[in-house]
Amino acid sequence: MHITNPKKMNTILILEVLKKHSDENNKLSQKEIGILVEREYGVPFDRHTLKRNLDNLLSFHCGVEYTKRDKETNETGGWYFERDITDAEMRMLIDGLLFSKYIPYSECKGLIKKLEALASVDFKSDNTLPENRPENKEIFLNIEELLLAMSTNKKVGFNYIRYGMENERGKNPAIVTDNDGSPRTYTVSPYEIVITNGYYYLICNNESSDKLYHYRLNAICNVKVLKSKKRRPIRDIPGYSNGLDLAVYMKEHPYMMASGEVVRVKLRFEKWLLGHIYEWFGKDIPLLDETDETVTTIINVNEKAMLFWALQYGLHVEVLEPQSLREKIKDAVLDIGNKYR
Repeated sequence: MHITNPKKMNTILILEVLKKHSDENNKLSQKEIGILVEREYGVPFDRHTLKRNLDNLLSFHCGVEYTKRDKETNETGGWYFERDITDAEMRMLIDGLLFSKYIPYSECKGLIKKLEALASVDFKSDNTLPENRPENKEIFLNIEELLLAMSTNKKVGFNYIRYGMENERGKNPAIVTDNDGSPRTYTVSPYEIVITNGYYYLICNNESSDKLYHYRLNAICNVKVLKSKKRRPIRDIPGYSNGLDLAVYMKEHPYMMASGEVVRVKLRFEKWLLGHIYEWFGKDIPLLDETDETVTTIINVNEKAMLFWALQYGLHVEVLEPQSLREKIKDAVLDIGNKYR
């Protein structure tokens, strides 16, 4: 790229080179900057003009920094662009996109490209993007509509998709229908959007119920803000008179596919599992009745979610209370055992 009238753009060109080629660990000398500007933009700089523009950038506080050579450590000095996001932070953001289960392939690829543009030219994302990803390309539009509804206290209507054997042997999702075959419209009051277990979920209230429900965002389509329908205040829902404490709610619902009653569960588990227990339910849980191999805790958790969780960790945990949940776990284990006889 060659600039035909560079004088008014001198400072911008230098800034672009610093953004592209430098960071705190990759400093550039004044001479190297001049070489890069001429090579990439076809604009030569004399030493005095280049130094004046660099000093201007330094005084503008636009992210350009300069350090002198450290004589004690012999660390190289030079000019560099101080980035808001480190390479490690960038790596974490990109990995989050790579292994998300709710962003379609093309959108994920575009987002990673935008993130990489914020890093220096030396930063490269090495991981291969998995192509076997969900294909609901409405997800970003859905999020925008849901955020608009939540900010304006409106209800939303949407359709829901699922996989069924009747649709090309289960390979393609189809919209859930009513008994007459027409697409079913879900009308809800939206409260929060959360990510858990690799999926985006909408926490909302169905207008025909006094409970909170969870819907996967990658299975929602045709979202419409219902401007004539005011969102139901969450404080009107039994059990949420003080509003929704999201941190508590997420600990109580380790599996968002499960809705229903939150119960007090007494749980005994093997000590090596403590880190996993903290990851699922937080570090503020009590630790009781410690033995050489086990310890007991008490948590408040959605009963159906706890059933799934107890089956997942069943070899190493035991639900002690409530008895009704113990019975459900016992029945589930017997049913599983019968399948393998």
